[in-house]
Parts: sequence; C-alpha cells; structure tokens
Amino acid sequence: MDDQKARESLDWIKVARRQTSELRNYRESGSIVTAWGFVWLTGFGGQQFIPAIAHWLWLIGWALALIWTATRPRRAYDNHALATWIVAVGFVLLLLLVIRADTRTAAMVFGMVLAASYAVIGIWAGRRFAFLAAIVLIISCLGWWLFPQWLFGLLAIGGGGALIVGGIWLRRP
Repeated sequence: MDDQKARESLDWIKVARRQTSELRNYRESGSIVTAWGFVWLTGFGGQQFIPAIAHWLWLIGWALALIWTATRPRRAYDNHALATWIVAVGFVLLLLLVIRADTRTAAMVFGMVLAASYAVIGIWAGRRFAFLAAIVLIISCLGWWLFPQWLFGLLAIGGGGALIVGGIWLRRP
C-alpha cells in the first residue's frame, strides 16, 4: 500500500469514527431531550392557558424529567453532564433573582440559555443539536418580539414540541 492510499484509509476511518460517535451521542441523548420537551410543553402550556396551576405543572414536570434523567440507562459521562446542567440552571436562577425577572423575562432567558447550550453541544456532539438550538431560539424570539401575548404558547408548542420531535429525531440513525 502506498502512502496516498494509507492516508485515504486513515481519513476514512477518522470520518467513520466521528460519524459513529455523533450517532451514538444522538441516540443516547434523545430520550432526555424528549422528556424535557414534555416539561416545556406542559409547563409553558400551563402558563399560557391555565396559569393558576402552571407552577404545579412545572414542579411535577421537573421532578419527573429529573427522575428520568437520573435513572435511565447510564453513560460514562452522565455525572459530569448532569453536574454541568445543575450549575448552569443554578446560575440562571441566580441571574433571574438578581434582575428580579418577571415570568416573561424568565421564560425568555431560559429559552435563550437552552438554545445556547444546545448550540455548544452541537459543536461537540453533532449538528442536530445546533439545529434544535436554532429552532428554540427562533421560536423564543418570535414570541418575545412579534407575539408577546403568545410567548408561553409559542415556547410550549414551538420549544417543547421541537424538543419532543427533536428527541425522537436524535434517536434515529
């Protein structure tokens, strides 16, 4: 085998390894993305349509999604990923307290932080996450600037729905 053929073979192996890793990351993350999509769908849907019980929907949704995240089949880096998300959510909550955010501002901040997080994950784990980030960010911005009275509904359907469909899409090869 000449040097050129050897380099081409090594390049092909590198591409195959990257694609395999990317598909594994998608498959392993899909159920978590879907679970949190249901939280967004019910939580923001509650804020839009039945605000009197929205806080209960959020609490129950968060509890169920956290239980699923902690008890589903484990991956090697799960503890680091969970710790990273806990730190991020802690900082977001602290930011919201410092700026004394109302519920609309809090919803928008969470939408933007989730979009930024998925964009960063997209850099490391695969483009599908970046695509999800773009959808969530676009929906959040549409709700904030064009349809402020429907911000929570758009986050429920556009954000939560996108996460549910995206989680199913991630699990597919």
